Amino acid sequence: MSTLFVAAGGGGDALGVLLARRVLEPEMDDGDVFVSTCAWERLRIDPVPGPRSRGDFIGLRLVDGVRAEISTTTDTLPPGRSVLPRLAGDVDARLFLHDLADGAVGLAEQLQHLARALGADSLTVVDVGGDVVARGDEPGLLSPLADSLTLAAALRSGLPVRLAVVGPGVDGELPAEQVIAILGGLGGTQVGTLGTADVDRVGDSLGWHPTEATTLAAAAARGLRGAVEMRRGQTPVPVSEASATVWRLDAVVTYDFPLAEALINTRSLGSAETIIRGITTVDELDYERRRARERREIPSRTVTAADIANASLARGASHITTRRLLEATSGDVPSYETARFDGLGLWALEALARG
Repeated sequence: MSTLFVAAGGGGDALGVLLARRVLEPEMDDGDVFVSTCAWERLRIDPVPGPRSRGDFIGLRLVDGVRAEISTTTDTLPPGRSVLPRLAGDVDARLFLHDLADGAVGLAEQLQHLARALGADSLTVVDVGGDVVARGDEPGLLSPLADSLTLAAALRSGLPVRLAVVGPGVDGELPAEQVIAILGGLGGTQVGTLGTADVDRVGDSLGWHPTEATTLAAAAARGLRGAVEMRRGQTPVPVSEASATVWRLDAVVTYDFPLAEALINTRSLGSAETIIRGITTVDELDYERRRARERREIPSRTVTAADIANASLARGASHITTRRLLEATSGDVPSYETARFDGLGLWALEALARG
Protein backbone atom coordinates (compact mmCIF):
# COMPACT_ATOMS: atom_id res chain seq x y z
CA MET A 1 0.00 0.00 0.00
CA SER A 2 1.52 3.36 -1.03
CA THR A 3 0.88 6.37 1.19
CA LEU A 4 0.88 10.14 1.08
CA PHE A 5 2.39 11.48 4.29
CA VAL A 6 0.49 14.47 5.64
CA ALA A 7 2.28 16.74 8.11
CA ALA A 8 -0.26 17.55 10.79
CA GLY A 9 1.00 20.96 11.82
CA GLY A 10 3.36 22.33 9.21
CA GLY A 11 7.02 22.32 8.24
CA GLY A 12 8.33 20.93 11.51
CA ASP A 13 6.08 17.91 11.13
CA ALA A 14 7.17 17.59 7.49
CA LEU A 15 10.77 17.29 8.68
CA GLY A 16 9.52 14.87 11.34
CA VAL A 17 8.14 12.64 8.57
CA LEU A 18 11.57 12.49 6.98
CA LEU A 19 13.26 11.86 10.32
CA ALA A 20 10.94 8.92 11.03
CA ARG A 21 10.56 7.66 7.45
CA ARG A 22 12.67 4.52 7.95
CA VAL A 23 10.67 3.53 11.00
CA LEU A 24 7.29 4.23 9.42
CA GLU A 25 7.92 2.75 5.96
CA PRO A 26 11.19 0.75 5.98
CA GLU A 27 10.63 -0.66 2.48
CA MET A 28 9.95 2.67 0.81
CA ASP A 29 12.66 4.12 -1.44
CA ASP A 30 13.62 7.72 -0.75
CA GLY A 31 12.40 8.95 -4.12
CA ASP A 32 8.95 7.53 -3.46
CA VAL A 33 8.38 9.58 -0.30
CA PHE A 34 5.59 12.13 -0.77
CA VAL A 35 4.95 14.68 1.98
CA SER A 36 2.16 17.25 1.98
CA THR A 37 2.33 20.12 4.47
CA CYS A 38 0.83 23.49 5.20
CA ALA A 39 3.00 26.61 5.53
CA TRP A 40 2.65 28.05 9.01
CA GLU A 41 5.88 29.65 10.17
CA ARG A 42 6.77 31.34 13.43
CA LEU A 43 6.51 35.14 13.41
CA ARG A 44 10.27 35.67 13.34
CA ILE A 45 10.25 34.06 9.87
CA ASP A 46 6.81 35.10 8.62
CA PRO A 47 5.52 38.35 10.19
CA VAL A 48 1.95 37.61 9.10
CA PRO A 49 -0.04 35.64 11.72
CA GLY A 50 -1.50 32.34 10.61
CA PRO A 51 -0.88 29.87 7.80
CA ARG A 52 -0.19 30.81 4.18
CA SER A 53 -2.38 29.57 1.33
CA ARG A 54 -1.26 28.20 -2.02
CA GLY A 55 -2.16 31.59 -3.45
CA ASP A 56 0.55 33.19 -1.29
CA PHE A 57 3.25 31.27 -3.19
CA ILE A 58 4.78 31.64 -6.62
CA GLY A 59 6.66 28.93 -8.46
CA LEU A 60 4.69 25.94 -7.22
CA ARG A 61 4.93 23.08 -9.72
CA LEU A 62 1.81 21.68 -11.31
CA VAL A 63 0.47 18.36 -10.06
CA ASP A 64 -2.24 17.13 -12.41
CA GLY A 65 -3.09 20.72 -13.34
CA VAL A 66 -2.95 22.17 -9.82
CA ARG A 67 -0.10 24.26 -8.40
CA ALA A 68 1.02 22.20 -5.43
CA GLU A 69 4.64 20.93 -5.48
CA ILE A 70 7.33 22.89 -3.64
CA SER A 71 10.76 23.30 -5.23
CA THR A 72 13.87 25.35 -4.54
CA THR A 73 12.57 28.04 -6.91
CA THR A 74 9.25 28.36 -5.08
CA ASP A 75 8.85 31.61 -3.15
CA THR A 76 6.28 33.48 -1.10
CA LEU A 77 4.61 36.76 -1.90
CA PRO A 78 5.70 39.61 0.44
CA PRO A 79 5.49 40.04 3.32
CA GLY A 80 5.15 36.31 3.92
CA ARG A 81 8.15 33.97 4.12
CA SER A 82 8.58 30.22 4.30
CA VAL A 83 11.43 27.78 4.92
CA LEU A 84 9.73 25.10 2.82
CA PRO A 85 11.59 25.86 -0.47
CA ARG A 86 14.92 25.50 1.34
CA LEU A 87 13.74 22.24 2.91
CA ALA A 88 12.71 20.96 -0.53
CA GLY A 89 16.27 21.43 -1.72
CA ASP A 90 17.72 19.65 1.31
CA VAL A 91 15.77 16.40 1.33
CA ASP A 92 15.46 13.39 -0.93
CA ALA A 93 11.66 13.45 -1.07
CA ARG A 94 8.91 15.39 -2.82
CA LEU A 95 7.21 18.14 -0.83
CA PHE A 96 3.73 19.42 -1.59
CA LEU A 97 1.79 22.36 -0.22
CA HIS A 98 -1.74 22.16 1.03
CA ASP A 99 -3.60 24.98 2.74
CA LEU A 100 -6.23 25.38 5.43
CA ALA A 101 -8.14 28.29 3.92
CA ASP A 102 -11.27 26.29 3.02
CA GLY A 103 -11.46 24.26 6.21
CA ALA A 104 -11.65 20.49 6.38
CA VAL A 105 -13.88 20.28 3.31
CA GLY A 106 -11.42 22.11 1.06
CA LEU A 107 -8.36 20.39 2.49
CA ALA A 108 -9.95 16.97 2.03
CA GLU A 109 -10.38 17.77 -1.66
CA GLN A 110 -6.72 18.83 -1.92
CA LEU A 111 -5.54 15.58 -0.29
CA GLN A 112 -7.80 13.51 -2.53
CA HIS A 113 -6.37 15.22 -5.61
CA LEU A 114 -2.76 14.79 -4.49
CA ALA A 115 -3.20 11.15 -3.56
CA ARG A 116 -4.87 10.34 -6.87
CA ALA A 117 -2.24 12.19 -8.91
CA LEU A 118 0.64 10.51 -7.07
CA GLY A 119 -0.85 7.03 -7.06
CA ALA A 120 -1.14 6.91 -3.28
CA ASP A 121 -3.96 4.83 -1.88
CA SER A 122 -3.79 5.92 1.76
CA LEU A 123 -2.88 8.87 3.98
CA THR A 124 -0.51 8.79 6.94
CA VAL A 125 -0.98 11.85 9.15
CA VAL A 126 2.20 12.53 11.11
CA ASP A 127 2.36 14.66 14.25
CA VAL A 128 5.58 15.30 16.15
CA GLY A 129 4.84 15.42 19.86
CA GLY A 130 1.29 14.09 19.76
CA ASP A 131 -0.97 17.00 20.68
CA VAL A 132 -3.21 15.78 17.84
CA VAL A 133 -4.64 13.25 20.32
CA ALA A 134 -5.76 16.02 22.71
CA ARG A 135 -9.30 16.03 24.04
CA GLY A 136 -9.36 19.82 24.33
CA ASP A 137 -9.21 20.39 28.08
CA GLU A 138 -5.53 19.67 28.68
CA PRO A 139 -3.81 22.52 30.61
CA GLY A 140 -0.65 22.39 28.47
CA LEU A 141 -2.40 22.48 25.10
CA LEU A 142 -1.06 25.32 22.93
CA SER A 143 -1.78 24.68 19.24
CA PRO A 144 -4.66 22.31 18.43
CA LEU A 145 -6.05 24.05 15.35
CA ALA A 146 -3.81 22.95 12.48
CA ASP A 147 -3.32 19.38 13.74
CA SER A 148 -7.01 18.73 14.34
CA LEU A 149 -8.10 20.41 11.11
CA THR A 150 -5.61 18.33 9.11
CA LEU A 151 -6.74 15.10 10.75
CA ALA A 152 -10.38 16.04 10.13
CA ALA A 153 -9.65 16.60 6.44
CA ALA A 154 -7.81 13.29 6.14
CA LEU A 155 -10.75 11.48 7.71
CA ARG A 156 -13.17 13.31 5.42
CA SER A 157 -11.16 12.37 2.31
CA GLY A 158 -12.56 8.83 2.17
CA LEU A 159 -9.05 7.36 1.93
CA PRO A 160 -7.69 4.92 4.53
CA VAL A 161 -6.00 6.95 7.25
CA ARG A 162 -3.22 6.07 9.67
CA LEU A 163 -1.95 8.36 12.41
CA ALA A 164 1.71 8.42 13.43
CA VAL A 165 3.17 10.24 16.44
CA VAL A 166 6.90 10.90 16.50
CA GLY A 167 8.45 11.64 19.90
CA PRO A 168 5.52 11.71 22.33
CA GLY A 169 5.60 14.88 24.41
CA VAL A 170 8.44 16.64 22.58
CA ASP A 171 6.21 19.53 21.47
CA GLY A 172 5.86 20.68 25.07
CA GLU A 173 2.09 20.38 25.14
CA LEU A 174 0.76 17.03 26.41
CA PRO A 175 3.19 14.99 28.57
CA ALA A 176 4.66 11.90 26.90
CA GLU A 177 2.89 9.56 29.32
CA GLN A 178 -0.49 11.08 28.49
CA VAL A 179 0.08 10.85 24.73
CA ILE A 180 1.19 7.24 25.01
CA ALA A 181 -1.75 6.35 27.26
CA ILE A 182 -4.27 7.84 24.80
CA LEU A 183 -2.65 6.13 21.82
CA GLY A 184 -2.51 2.82 23.65
CA GLY A 185 -6.16 3.13 24.64
CA LEU A 186 -7.08 3.60 20.99
CA GLY A 187 -5.09 0.57 19.84
CA GLY A 188 -1.90 2.37 18.83
CA THR A 189 1.45 0.62 19.10
CA GLN A 190 5.09 1.64 19.23
CA VAL A 191 6.48 0.75 15.81
CA GLY A 192 10.09 1.67 16.44
CA THR A 193 12.68 4.01 17.89
CA LEU A 194 14.67 6.69 16.09
CA GLY A 195 18.40 6.09 15.84
CA THR A 196 21.46 8.12 14.95
CA ALA A 197 21.22 6.98 11.31
CA ASP A 198 17.76 8.52 11.07
CA VAL A 199 19.09 11.82 12.38
CA ASP A 200 22.08 11.71 10.05
CA ARG A 201 19.75 11.49 7.02
CA VAL A 202 18.24 14.90 7.84
CA GLY A 203 21.02 16.35 9.99
CA ASP A 204 21.80 19.23 7.62
CA SER A 205 18.17 20.38 7.72
CA LEU A 206 17.96 20.03 11.48
CA GLY A 207 20.98 22.31 11.79
CA TRP A 208 19.08 25.31 10.41
CA HIS A 209 15.36 24.47 10.57
CA PRO A 210 13.47 26.35 13.33
CA THR A 211 11.44 23.33 14.48
CA GLU A 212 11.70 22.66 18.20
CA ALA A 213 9.73 19.43 18.52
CA THR A 214 11.50 17.54 15.73
CA THR A 215 14.83 18.78 17.07
CA LEU A 216 14.04 17.30 20.50
CA ALA A 217 13.10 13.94 18.98
CA ALA A 218 16.36 13.94 17.01
CA ALA A 219 18.38 14.94 20.06
CA ALA A 220 16.82 12.11 22.05
CA ALA A 221 17.86 9.70 19.28
CA ARG A 222 21.42 11.01 19.65
CA GLY A 223 21.40 10.41 23.39
CA LEU A 224 20.31 13.71 24.93
CA ARG A 225 18.65 13.33 28.31
CA GLY A 226 17.51 16.25 30.43
CA ALA A 227 14.94 19.03 30.16
CA VAL A 228 14.66 21.65 27.44
CA GLU A 229 13.44 25.24 27.64
CA MET A 230 11.15 25.82 24.65
CA ARG A 231 8.82 28.43 23.11
CA ARG A 232 6.93 30.83 25.34
CA GLY A 233 9.00 29.84 28.39
CA GLN A 234 6.72 27.04 29.48
CA THR A 235 7.78 24.35 31.96
CA PRO A 236 10.98 22.71 30.62
CA VAL A 237 10.19 19.65 28.50
CA PRO A 238 11.72 16.33 29.64
CA VAL A 239 13.78 14.44 27.07
CA SER A 240 13.89 10.70 27.71
CA GLU A 241 14.00 7.39 25.86
CA ALA A 242 10.30 7.86 25.03
CA SER A 243 11.19 11.08 23.17
CA ALA A 244 12.78 9.03 20.39
CA THR A 245 9.93 6.54 19.97
CA VAL A 246 7.51 6.38 17.04
CA TRP A 247 3.90 5.29 17.50
CA ARG A 248 1.22 4.47 14.96
CA LEU A 249 -2.53 4.00 15.01
CA ASP A 250 -3.68 1.99 12.02
CA ALA A 251 -7.43 2.32 12.57
CA VAL A 252 -8.35 5.98 12.97
CA VAL A 253 -11.99 6.54 13.88
CA THR A 254 -13.44 10.04 13.81
CA TYR A 255 -15.25 9.89 17.15
CA ASP A 256 -12.00 8.98 18.92
CA PHE A 257 -10.73 12.50 18.13
CA PRO A 258 -13.28 15.03 19.39
CA LEU A 259 -11.47 18.13 18.08
CA ALA A 260 -11.14 16.70 14.58
CA GLU A 261 -14.74 15.49 14.70
CA ALA A 262 -15.91 19.00 15.57
CA LEU A 263 -14.06 20.42 12.54
CA ILE A 264 -14.90 17.82 9.91
CA ASN A 265 -17.59 19.88 8.16
CA THR A 266 -15.85 23.26 8.24
CA ARG A 267 -15.48 25.19 4.99
CA SER A 268 -13.14 27.98 6.12
CA LEU A 269 -10.22 28.49 8.46
CA GLY A 270 -12.23 31.14 10.26
CA SER A 271 -15.06 28.75 11.08
CA ALA A 272 -12.55 26.14 12.28
CA GLU A 273 -10.91 28.73 14.51
CA THR A 274 -14.28 29.71 15.98
CA ILE A 275 -15.07 26.09 16.81
CA ILE A 276 -11.68 25.45 18.43
CA ARG A 277 -11.96 28.67 20.41
CA GLY A 278 -15.31 27.48 21.75
CA ILE A 279 -14.04 24.04 22.79
CA THR A 280 -10.59 24.81 24.19
CA THR A 281 -9.03 27.63 26.16
CA VAL A 282 -6.39 28.33 23.50
CA ASP A 283 -6.27 29.67 19.97
CA GLU A 284 -2.83 29.85 18.36
CA LEU A 285 -4.04 32.40 15.81
CA ASP A 286 -5.17 34.74 18.59
CA TYR A 287 -1.78 34.24 20.23
CA GLU A 288 0.07 35.11 17.03
CA ARG A 289 -2.07 38.20 16.43
CA ARG A 290 -1.31 39.41 19.95
CA ARG A 291 2.43 38.70 19.56
CA ALA A 292 2.50 40.51 16.22
CA ARG A 293 1.00 43.61 17.88
CA GLU A 294 3.48 43.39 20.74
CA ARG A 295 6.42 43.17 18.33
CA ARG A 296 5.28 46.46 16.80
CA GLU A 297 4.39 48.25 20.04
CA ILE A 298 6.76 47.06 22.79
CA PRO A 299 10.40 48.23 22.71
CA SER A 300 12.93 45.39 22.60
CA ARG A 301 14.72 44.56 25.85
CA THR A 302 18.41 43.97 26.33
CA VAL A 303 18.57 40.39 27.55
CA THR A 304 21.65 38.28 26.94
CA ALA A 305 21.97 34.56 26.34
CA ALA A 306 23.72 34.26 29.71
CA ASP A 307 20.75 35.93 31.44
CA ILE A 308 18.31 33.49 29.88
CA ALA A 309 20.60 30.53 30.58
CA ASN A 310 20.80 31.30 34.28
CA ALA A 311 17.04 31.76 34.55
CA SER A 312 16.41 28.50 32.66
CA LEU A 313 18.87 26.58 34.83
CA ALA A 314 16.98 27.80 37.87
CA ARG A 315 13.79 26.39 36.34
CA GLY A 316 15.36 22.94 36.05
CA ALA A 317 16.27 22.98 32.35
CA SER A 318 19.52 21.60 30.97
CA HIS A 319 19.22 22.88 27.37
CA ILE A 320 17.39 25.57 25.41
CA THR A 321 16.17 25.63 21.80
CA THR A 322 17.39 28.17 19.28
CA ARG A 323 13.81 29.34 18.84
CA ARG A 324 13.40 30.09 22.56
CA LEU A 325 16.79 31.77 22.71
CA LEU A 326 15.88 34.06 19.81
CA GLU A 327 12.44 34.72 21.31
CA ALA A 328 13.84 35.65 24.72
CA THR A 329 16.88 37.67 23.68
CA SER A 330 15.64 39.46 20.56
CA GLY A 331 18.22 37.68 18.44
CA ASP A 332 21.26 37.14 20.68
CA VAL A 333 22.35 33.69 19.53
CA PRO A 334 25.94 32.78 20.46
CA SER A 335 28.34 32.51 17.56
CA TYR A 336 30.46 29.82 19.19
CA GLU A 337 29.66 26.12 18.81
CA THR A 338 30.87 24.76 22.13
CA ALA A 339 27.44 25.19 23.70
CA ARG A 340 25.57 23.57 20.83
CA PHE A 341 24.34 19.99 21.11
CA ASP A 342 25.58 17.83 18.26
CA GLY A 343 24.96 20.36 15.49
CA LEU A 344 21.23 20.65 16.30
CA GLY A 345 19.21 23.70 17.31
CA LEU A 346 19.83 23.10 21.02
CA TRP A 347 22.23 24.79 23.41
CA ALA A 348 23.67 23.57 26.72
CA LEU A 349 22.63 26.08 29.36
CA GLU A 350 25.66 25.70 31.59
CA ALA A 351 27.95 26.64 28.68
CA LEU A 352 25.76 29.62 27.79
CA ALA A 353 25.68 30.77 31.41
CA ARG A 354 29.48 30.93 31.46
CA GLY A 355 29.28 33.30 28.49
